[in-house]
Amino acid sequence: MKQEKNKRPMTPAMKRLLEFVTKYYTNYGFYPTFQFMADKMGYKSKNSITQLVEKLEQRGDLIRMPGYRRNIKLNDKS
Repeated sequence: MKQEKNKRPMTPAMKRLLEFVTKYYTNYGFYPTFQFMADKMGYKSKNSITQLVEKLEQRGDLIRMPGYRRNIKLNDKS
């Protein structure tokens, strides 16, 4: 599989978060909060999730929507 130009490789943590978000959205119809993701994925702070979300956003896998509590969504083009 060829890596897209300028697209950082997906780490296991990024893949795990993306799968979590995808599954959560499929099951509930809305996205989880950063605190919920941190709690369920075993992180001690939301900052860890924020960093992973930023990396996924740079890759184009997620989109952040400022001003919303659940401010992420899956990018349909991925």
